[in-house]
Amino acid sequence: MLDEEKIRLMTQVTMYEKNEEFGSLVLARYYREDYVRFGCIRTVLVATVTYWLIVATYVCYRFEEILREINNMDYFSVIGKLMLGYVGFAGIMFILAFLIYHIRYQSAKKGLIRYNRNLKKLIAMEEQTEYVLEDTQIHVSHSIGGDDPMLDENTMSGRNGQ
Repeated sequence: MLDEEKIRLMTQVTMYEKNEEFGSLVLARYYREDYVRFGCIRTVLVATVTYWLIVATYVCYRFEEILREINNMDYFSVIGKLMLGYVGFAGIMFILAFLIYHIRYQSAKKGLIRYNRNLKKLIAMEEQTEYVLEDTQIHVSHSIGGDDPMLDENTMSGRNGQ
């Protein structure tokens, strides 16, 4: 006799685990603040490297002009402009990262709540069910404690020999 509700729940749980193995289930290990903070820090680090690579590329592209004007440059204003550009770029990337990671966490949380609800229902169904098939010496129980007399060394070695 098959319990269709239990099969449906098991299928939903399994499909969610398969589809969200590297997405929402990984995200479930973090608190929202930690997930968003970690994502923002990563984004600012990548934005820093990206900004300075863009500056280096620009300097390489305009190298001759920079060499011609090097004696007439106001170094403090150039450094000030570069730092102002960096702070602006990193600030914009931080705000975007904060919004994106926050929204991503909120949307994944809805699926995780549904997943946890289905798991609780499935566990409740398992606790109500105990199957014992004495004719074939198979004993399936909801307890995982290992104190089942049907699964001792003698019984297990007897089955393997058959």
